[in-house]
Amino acid sequence: MLLENKTSKYLKYALGEIILVVIGIFIAIQLNELNEKRKDHEKELSFLSKLKDDISLDIINLNQSDSLFTSYQSSSERSLEIFYRAKTVEDIIASDTLFRTAWTNLKINRKTYDEIRNTSGVYILKNKKLLNHLTDYYALIETTQQDIIALNSTSQSFYSSPDLIPHMVLTKSYTSPWFDINKIDTTWIGDFNAPTTLALYRYYGNAQYGVNYLRLEWNQSIIKSGKELMIEIEQELKDKNYK
Repeated sequence: MLLENKTSKYLKYALGEIILVVIGIFIAIQLNELNEKRKDHEKELSFLSKLKDDISLDIINLNQSDSLFTSYQSSSERSLEIFYRAKTVEDIIASDTLFRTAWTNLKINRKTYDEIRNTSGVYILKNKKLLNHLTDYYALIETTQQDIIALNSTSQSFYSSPDLIPHMVLTKSYTSPWFDINKIDTTWIGDFNAPTTLALYRYYGNAQYGVNYLRLEWNQSIIKSGKELMIEIEQELKDKNYK
């Protein structure tokens, strides 16, 4: 009986030890899960905050670009008015001086978005609707950048036309001390059947409508999308009690 009593106590003690170990393991797992959730939450807030900063900077840069191309468009409109009625060398020089464009592409900071895509960020961001809108935003930017490359390539090909050589000779030599109007070809001025005037017309038209006007349209589209996304991110941060 004494032996059975001791065995019974030992089994109860062993069972108690096992239960305590299981409870300890369970608590450790729970604490680890809570710690991982806390880390994911902090990382999610960090991603959202950095995305907000990136897009805010995008909007600032796009607004600056918008102002630049608005200025180019306005100046180039005056240039085209002079070009269409040009009769003299001075008209062509005035038109060329006023015409403005730039073959630059969009500068977008996508460091945080790429980090999200290349790490576990897509799983850490809980708001999948917001994640989809982020994807749409950067897809719009990528498409626009490709369109700008194609547009600039076309514009540059027009600018490189051999038919523009008489125009280039005129504009480059006009301010030189040795400039002599009698030694360069100016017969094309005002003649819209002349190859040089037609080439200039094609270049001006493409650069003004494409590079200047369309660039403004595309900028505004991205700015609008960026502002809407900023509102969503700010709301998400607010919902998650981000300070």
